[in-house]
Amino acid sequence: MLRSRFSLVFALMLLLLVALSGVSAQDMQYTQSPMLDSLVESGELPPVAERLPLEPLVVEPVSEIGVHGGTMRFAEANASMWSASTLRQAGLFQYDMNNVEITVDMAKDFYFNDDLSALTIVLREGLKWSDGAPLTTEDILFWWEDVANNEELSPNGPGSFWTFEEGPVVFEAAGPYELTIQFPKPYPIILDRLGRTYFSSDPQLFAPKHYLQQWHADYSDEAASLAEEEGFEDWTQAFRAHLSPARWYEPDRPWVWRWIPVEETTDRTIYRRNPYYHAVDPEGNQLPYIDEVSVSLISDQQTMTLRASSGDLDFEAYYLNAADLAVYRGGEEAGNYKTLIAGQLRPSDLTLMPNRNVQDPVLNELFNSRDFRIALSVGIDRDRMNEALYFGLGRPYPGLPLPENPYIPEEWTTLHIEHDPDQANALLDGLGLTERDADGFRLRSDGERLSVLIQIGVLEGNKQAACELVADDYVAIGIEVVCQLLENSLFNERNLANELEIATWHLDRGGRFGRSNPLFWAFEDPTQQRWAPMWATWISTDGSEGIEPPQEIKDLNDLFVQWQGTEFGSDEYVQLGQQYFEYFANEVPMIGTVGFWPQPVVVSNRLHNVPTENLYWGSDSNFYPPYHPEQWYIQE
Repeated sequence: MLRSRFSLVFALMLLLLVALSGVSAQDMQYTQSPMLDSLVESGELPPVAERLPLEPLVVEPVSEIGVHGGTMRFAEANASMWSASTLRQAGLFQYDMNNVEITVDMAKDFYFNDDLSALTIVLREGLKWSDGAPLTTEDILFWWEDVANNEELSPNGPGSFWTFEEGPVVFEAAGPYELTIQFPKPYPIILDRLGRTYFSSDPQLFAPKHYLQQWHADYSDEAASLAEEEGFEDWTQAFRAHLSPARWYEPDRPWVWRWIPVEETTDRTIYRRNPYYHAVDPEGNQLPYIDEVSVSLISDQQTMTLRASSGDLDFEAYYLNAADLAVYRGGEEAGNYKTLIAGQLRPSDLTLMPNRNVQDPVLNELFNSRDFRIALSVGIDRDRMNEALYFGLGRPYPGLPLPENPYIPEEWTTLHIEHDPDQANALLDGLGLTERDADGFRLRSDGERLSVLIQIGVLEGNKQAACELVADDYVAIGIEVVCQLLENSLFNERNLANELEIATWHLDRGGRFGRSNPLFWAFEDPTQQRWAPMWATWISTDGSEGIEPPQEIKDLNDLFVQWQGTEFGSDEYVQLGQQYFEYFANEVPMIGTVGFWPQPVVVSNRLHNVPTENLYWGSDSNFYPPYHPEQWYIQE
């Protein structure tokens, strides 16, 4: 069995502690925040030792043992409170800063069977929801059986990640604290997915059965009438509303997260410490240290920048832009804060994805030429882009996953990214593109000017400036570029209709999480595959739609599926990963530019235990878990 290293280390430390002190885990002394003392004294809350699991998670502080208390000032620019939710979120597992190692959080342990077709999860005995109700395998089974596989709530089933031609997925509990997920084939990427806290949390893997069943028709005869009383059309609509964390302010809803909502106005939400949170520091102080988080709802980017640079916030990164770095640095002394720099957990910001299935026959031939794609790559001055747009703090990088991955040789990370217009021109001449018009642009084989559309979704609108730099670089190699900004819905619509020429997007999913959610790295999802959408359609529909790819691509897809079935970190994992991504290194289907660009992180000087070195920032790690907000503390 492949048991987690974390749990083994924890067990050895516990045994050593017992041997040295003669104190068992049950005898350890715990301390709570003083704000909870009166609630315990009045009997509204049980003592802290009864609120914690039998073996709570022990979180080692970044710098020092903190103190309980205080209110953290935070801001949110999205009415869905997405950033505030990830700040508060807790799940069964979490990733490290580099999106490589997975550690337990609410889970105590996990292990695979020998052929990697079954994952067993062991919960911490005594876990509780924020209302004191036990959290057990019943809450996981409730999500799987009564939500994900309920035909009325989920008419399309539990989703492609949980659906297999080989047979069904089976969730089986062995008591209240142990559950095995059995797949019909080896499926180690389940852990790669659950490592992103969002997917191993409420309501993506479990949900509070004791609370939600009042809106579920299979559990309550009153579900329909209750839904009607609340103004919903039917019980399914009511259930989804109460299930979803998008209902941020629902005071009665139980949570497992660090802070829970207690007060809401039109422009502010107050979150207070979860008295049943499952973690302590090494001295037995229940976490989080911070009592409350006050989240201001801010309507525009300019105001967010002003609030952050004025010292009005204790922590902000999610809504800060590198373009305003000088503003943040300039306000540090007066605002009593510091500006840290994290690298975006993305190998490339502007990434060119020449559509290998493009309908224009001349461009199709060119985009399917390796020499043409290499010419496009070496024709870009990435150093200039880095200085102009990222303060020289990014890193020129090809269209490859993160360099920390063991299957990415160092020599690949500089392949075909050195600016060399002479090489680009020679490659283009070698393709027969030797004729030019009066403006110096090359002529296509049909006599038309060689002009390409680089298309940008509006959500990626910050790529416009980078695109303009590429257009300027390509003048020197005789290619005209038109940068086209599209509404995101139109961008996606044209991608699925195979109407994009050179699509752009940022590269993420470059770490371990990407193996379970590969987007453009593989051919699983045509809506995300932007350099070969019709090949992906053909593969994902078993040939019923799309364009049949060449055998090389079919073999590549088979190799990816085989790689997904290997144990993370094994020799086979490294070997197959290297074989697969060698195609991306040598064939350059995606052209990376500058990655790991600076993400400003504003931290007030009264907020302590925030990591300051070797920082990354990205959705693949759920943004906040590697920073461990539960052990931040406030001291003036």
